[in-house]
This record gives sequence, C-alpha cells and structure tokens, in this order.
Amino acid sequence: MSAYQINKICHRAYHDRAFREAVLADPAKAIKDWPLTDEQRKALLEGDVKKLYEWGTHPFLLAHTTRWGLFGLTPALYAERIKGAKDPQ
Repeated sequence: MSAYQINKICHRAYHDRAFREAVLADPAKAIKDWPLTDEQRKALLEGDVKKLYEWGTHPFLLAHTTRWGLFGLTPALYAERIKGAKDPQ
C-alpha cells in the first residue's frame, strides 16, 4: 500500500494553515476528497501511527501531526502508539 497520499496530507498540514485548521475543525471532512483507501482513511482519522508508519508514511512528516494535535495526536500519544512498529523496509 502506498503512503504517498498520507505523506502529502501531513506535508500540506504543515505548510498550509487553512488546511491545518480545517483538519482540526473536522478531520473527516478535510480529507474526504483525498484519494485514500478506506483502510488508510480510517487509520489516519484514528491516529493509528503504527499502521501508517508500517505502510511507509515518513515518520518526520507523520510526527508533524502532533505539533497541532491533528487527528487527536499528542507527542505522548504518538510515542505510545508508534512503539513496536516494524520498519517498513
């Protein structure tokens, strides 16, 4: 499964304040038009960083979600959820 679109979402949230605010206000609505699989969309909306990382989402981009609490993620929650993740390579 390609993590390209998840990486793009994380990158855009970091650089585009309006998009970031939309994600904060209503994450499902903000990403509804993105070409994601149902499984990807669910993992992102649930903040399942372990699964997203194992699918190849770049950890640097993914970690930016914690800066603003996107998808309910805090630094502590991110650290807890990423434990035991297998390297996607």
